[in-house]
Amino acid sequence: MTSKTIQASKKIAAKDFDNVDRLFGTNQVQDGYDILKKRLDGGEKSAELLWRLARFCHERVGFADRKNRKELVLEGRKYGADAFAADSSNFQAARWAALMSGQSAEFLGIRERIDEGKKCKKYLDKALSIEPKDEGLLHLRGRWCYSVSNLGWFERRAASILFSGLPNSTIDDAIADFRAVYALNPKWPENLLYLGKSLLQKGNKAEAKKFLQEAVSIPPFNDIEREIIVEAQGLLSKC
Repeated sequence: MTSKTIQASKKIAAKDFDNVDRLFGTNQVQDGYDILKKRLDGGEKSAELLWRLARFCHERVGFADRKNRKELVLEGRKYGADAFAADSSNFQAARWAALMSGQSAEFLGIRERIDEGKKCKKYLDKALSIEPKDEGLLHLRGRWCYSVSNLGWFERRAASILFSGLPNSTIDDAIADFRAVYALNPKWPENLLYLGKSLLQKGNKAEAKKFLQEAVSIPPFNDIEREIIVEAQGLLSKC
């Protein structure tokens, strides 16, 4: 099959999802999830279906109670990984495998978190090789660098024992990625929060304050963004 044929097939497949794609970014994400889950239960397991289910899980997390978030994130992580396994050349499959893998880290123990981090980096590198200026992926890479740079001695030791260590990622690497995202999307509260946190960690209080103030000035879309704004307000007292 030629590359042109593959691309044409993907375009045809994408048209099968027109009715649910319009539900992304709305308060009807549960409806979109239900439609696709029914198709999955009916035996459909294409990468196009699976990455969309991962994305719907991600968007549902924003409206979920804290106690229900872990289940949604881990479900979305599975869909993302399955989408990547079905078609690793599919940008959205790689993208959502990376994003859901990264999002799952906060719910995992040390060993699982280190293991998942390596998987996340694999997905992330693949997705960025296809689309190097995707803001969600650049933010995720910034979060990766931020997390690695903040690992404690015990976690670093565990990584070196369980695996072959972790790459040297610095807070400056994280700041560079968060700045790149800011240039693409200056109104993203989560990126503003992490840019502010990283600059504050570097001791650049004046610039950190600027970005944290921008974060709290943006009306929140969902519960997670409200929590981000509360965190940013708390950090402003340290600037």
